[in-house]
Amino acid sequence: MVISMEISHAVAAVEDAADACAQVDLDTVGASGLRSGLVEIRTALSRLEAGYARLAHAAEQAGAHLGTGARDTAEWVGKKTGTSASKNRASASLGEAMEKSSELADAVVSGQISSDKANAAVGVASGLVVDAELVEELRDLPLTSVRPAVEQWRARNDAANEASRAERQRARRFLSLTGQSDGMTRVEGLLDPESASIVRTSLDAIMNESAFDDSGRRRDQRCADALTQLCKAASKGKITGGRSNAKVLATVPFETITERGAAPGITHAGPTIDADTVRQMACDAGIHRVIVGPGSSILDFGRETRLVSENLFLALVARDRHCRWPGCTIRATWCDAHHVTEWGHQGRTNESTCALLCHHHHSLTHQPGWSVTGGGHEFTIHHPDGSSETSHPPAPPGGDCTPRAACRGREPISNNAHQSEPAGQLVLA
Repeated sequence: MVISMEISHAVAAVEDAADACAQVDLDTVGASGLRSGLVEIRTALSRLEAGYARLAHAAEQAGAHLGTGARDTAEWVGKKTGTSASKNRASASLGEAMEKSSELADAVVSGQISSDKANAAVGVASGLVVDAELVEELRDLPLTSVRPAVEQWRARNDAANEASRAERQRARRFLSLTGQSDGMTRVEGLLDPESASIVRTSLDAIMNESAFDDSGRRRDQRCADALTQLCKAASKGKITGGRSNAKVLATVPFETITERGAAPGITHAGPTIDADTVRQMACDAGIHRVIVGPGSSILDFGRETRLVSENLFLALVARDRHCRWPGCTIRATWCDAHHVTEWGHQGRTNESTCALLCHHHHSLTHQPGWSVTGGGHEFTIHHPDGSSETSHPPAPPGGDCTPRAACRGREPISNNAHQSEPAGQLVLA
């Protein structure tokens, strides 16, 4: 039996729920109760946001803003409620996507997929109808993995438009420097994914040299200083060009290069680069051929090598892409290579025993009460309260597999390499 609820009854129920939350005596709730309450209420709010998205789209379709002077319903709601018009528009877009995809609607309304994940997916989908395949993939993904996953899905389902989409992105790039009345200069800009990866990687390299200089500078200040330092070096003729490019890692399925596949490249700096741009990069890039095979190692330096070599570190960057601590998204190149099995406890230095952790979480693993067991491909973090979390590397594009071997340099790839080797991926640097 289908029960239809009047909107006034739905509003009253929401108001009652808000009143109930306001009346909770937080002083009587322990940490465990607060944790579970946070998760449950956040999930309920996400489901409620899905309901609001349906309502926002219906209101836009009905022209609810007409006669109010507002450009659209999202702007009118924003003025009436003091909320963001852009977020209200995103909600209406989600409502429209839910109307077109019953699978997406069911997953968001039931709380299986958060509204944040759904909004992110809809934004990247660029108008494509979210199908059951993508919905199923999104269920277990963290929010930070939604964008690259949807971009991979979009490349498979709309390959014809990927190149034009990249051209449109590049056409939007700009950089402006505007003088202010107080003598400062405001720098604003927008970069396409490839340019952003190069700029971000170059600035990161300069910033990392002074990461622990005790200068008291904020990160954004060090970024400004890095840009100035780079320009100063160029003005003195210290940057003259050459064969060494900014080390941007783009991980792609083997077929993207060898068979002109449509799958884009996932960069360690964040942006996803379309397949055509990846192939352009491959014309003048060092190619790391990473053959996948669960359980096998990339390199084995033996007990005598404690410090992780550049080669091994790049392999870990390609595999982990960010700090492996569950929920942490610190970029891989800012992380430390951690021996899951302590080097002092006979832990060897190779890909199967190491994982990337940010400075904070790397330090945490060595504090009393905390411990890590397992290996580089799968390890478990044991918390002081007895709970535990398990970490796996993000699935690389093209399949759920792990890197096995990497080759540095400019070794040519034979046309039949994919026939004689197991399925794999490439890392362009």
